[in-house]
Amino acid sequence: MQRLFAALDQGGGHAHIRHEGWVTEEMNRRRVAYLEDPAQLDPAKRAAGIDGLSSFEKLHRCWKISSRIIDPDAFAVAFARGIEQPMVRAALETEFTARQVPRPVSLHVSDLLGPDGHRYCTGWRLQPVEGTVKAARDNRAVWVDAQAHDRDAEVAEPNARPIRTFVGGMMVFAFGPTRARDGYEVVTMYPRPLEDEQQGDPA
Repeated sequence: MQRLFAALDQGGGHAHIRHEGWVTEEMNRRRVAYLEDPAQLDPAKRAAGIDGLSSFEKLHRCWKISSRIIDPDAFAVAFARGIEQPMVRAALETEFTARQVPRPVSLHVSDLLGPDGHRYCTGWRLQPVEGTVKAARDNRAVWVDAQAHDRDAEVAEPNARPIRTFVGGMMVFAFGPTRARDGYEVVTMYPRPLEDEQQGDPA
């Protein structure tokens, strides 16, 4: 397990930084509710929603859910088994082409972690505003900006609720160029609940 995490640290991926068990449940909630990136080590920048991995001070991106694998051993097993799956191998072995990346691959959590694998997954969902996720995301951006500049927000504080279950869920492997830009690597891996997989929504 230690060798796997050491290898991930040397790559350009962030799966273990944002989606592994060191991220507490409260950090996971605050990521989707307030765009507080667990990878951001500066408390002021984290509170302002600044991405912790970007070389520029960009606002952290999080769609409508934030999820994690709560146990480091389970995370390591899922990653190690996942990268041996044919579809993931095919993506990683794709010939490098500038400005193109292989499409994400989704594998059943149960195939990687067994029939009870969903028990290792937790997450939070941004609650819709006026019936839409888009309105919730727009309001969230306004609220975070107001907090960052110490002014009253003209919108309600964002709300997130726990994802009820990951039974039937998928583990998503997303890819990006290696640092040497001579191939592809897994840039993130995260669990996605079944209903979001069926809708095709990004996490």
